[in-house]
Amino acid sequence: MKKIFQILFIGAMITGLASCEKDKFTDSIFIDPVEDTTVYTHAFDQWLYEYFTVPYNLEFRYRLDDSSTDPNYNVVPVSMGMADTIAHLALYLWYDVYDSIAPAGFLKENGPRIIQLIGSPMINAAQGTEKLGQAEGGIKILLMKVNQMETDNIDQLNEYIFKTMHHEFSHILHQKKTMPKEFEQISAGNYDPDGWQYTSDEEAWQKGFASPYGGSQAREDFVEIIANYIVKSDADIKHMLEVAGQDDKPGEKILNQKIDICRTWLAEKWELDLDALRAMVQRRQANMDWDVIMNLKFMNKKSKSGDEVLPPTIWPE
Repeated sequence: MKKIFQILFIGAMITGLASCEKDKFTDSIFIDPVEDTTVYTHAFDQWLYEYFTVPYNLEFRYRLDDSSTDPNYNVVPVSMGMADTIAHLALYLWYDVYDSIAPAGFLKENGPRIIQLIGSPMINAAQGTEKLGQAEGGIKILLMKVNQMETDNIDQLNEYIFKTMHHEFSHILHQKKTMPKEFEQISAGNYDPDGWQYTSDEEAWQKGFASPYGGSQAREDFVEIIANYIVKSDADIKHMLEVAGQDDKPGEKILNQKIDICRTWLAEKWELDLDALRAMVQRRQANMDWDVIMNLKFMNKKSKSGDEVLPPTIWPE
């Protein structure tokens, strides 16, 4: 961050020397424009307020704030274009889906209070890993590497954005209501918190984990089962289970057992139908109509009822 501020400061000095026009630094993403309607991001901020803050009690952040990230990592801001696109996709593939399946008010009561977009990943060179998401105390979800997303590549979007959202939100849910003890016992003794990154997908599946990271510890195993089950296609799930059971490996049986436990826990503790949630996500992923997804243009959308802000539209299936 120090480097970023240095670059911005130098750029502002150059602009000041070159011209007496309005100082462009005042339009920086680090400046909060909510009170200033002349700032070019004001319309987007109002759109985010209308479609996230009011219906879901959520602050959707895209500006980079020192307090939002670990100071041990160098990160960069998300671009405005990607922030706009990811916000629309988050409504289409995540928030509106939960709103359609979950009990009324579920997300407003239990959802994260802050989603923070970050343009780059957090790299841990010593471990050879990169952090793609983070949930903090049931309050905040950080989504990283956003600037590198190919918005027409649903597999990439799932891997780095939406699987991460389901993963981190599942953490929030089990932080509020304890995950089942029987789940923790299934793979007890097989978790590897220090060496999971050296495990291939196939090896992880055959051990009964939905991903290598799921093999790091029980709580990561739990949320990886939920997240992967929701976003992976029928073909991908079938392939995972087939490989998991090859050569008489126990992975297929273990994975099905874990999915059943997660399904029951979500139904009993949260009144959430995991299969209905997955089915709607799969339908929407298979029908990525960008004219529909981006139809809520933040520059044009206005509330029709004064102080009462309209909730998100339920998109056609």
